Amino acid sequence: MVQFYFKRIVEKIKFNFIPVYDIEDNSIYGYKIIKDFTAIGFDDKEIMYQLAFEEDIFETLILKILEKSYQLAIEKGYGNKKLFFTIRLNYILDWGLFLERIHTLTNSLKLSEENLFFDIKGVKNWDKLDCEINNCNFNFKKIYKEDRNTPLNLNNINACDPELLELKDIEAFLVIKEFLNQDIKFIFKRNNNPNLSVEELRKLGFNYYYINNNSKVKIEEDSENG
Repeated sequence: MVQFYFKRIVEKIKFNFIPVYDIEDNSIYGYKIIKDFTAIGFDDKEIMYQLAFEEDIFETLILKILEKSYQLAIEKGYGNKKLFFTIRLNYILDWGLFLERIHTLTNSLKLSEENLFFDIKGVKNWDKLDCEINNCNFNFKKIYKEDRNTPLNLNNINACDPELLELKDIEAFLVIKEFLNQDIKFIFKRNNNPNLSVEELRKLGFNYYYINNNSKVKIEEDSENG
């Protein structure tokens, strides 16, 4: 019965593809893949994830969801763009094996791993994760996303060593950006400050932006998209 239930989750899940724009020329750099569980009836995704973990099928569930999202991205013609996906490793017991399975999946779909960005949640030991990443030779990109569960912290950013840093606090960004790795690129969710123009964001030092709404910019509470 439980296995059937999670099979239905994979069948019914929807995805929203939110464009991420290059601030220099306003071209589409890639797409954030937002999981939409509304058709399934789960108000709290954490309960679903916890249940899947307890039933020992979390890894299979996430891999099926990831595969479906990537297949849909390819069908939509986004396969050559950057693809952003939130993933929780706090429910994964063997990080290396799990990353190897993603590596196999992306190869089978003929996706360039250079285009794959993961907003990784639930990691406290980044050195251990880096070791696992190196062992499985999986060349994806890491995002450090500041949200209500992940406050802006210079030590955490340096430990994560991300290729992309997503910020919502402009003032904090201006204070710490001089201390960050010069290779880090910056992305901004414009919903957090709709009064800032794209040109103003560029002058501040941001590289990319997105709007979590396809029709207009509006102020909204930042939420966990994973």
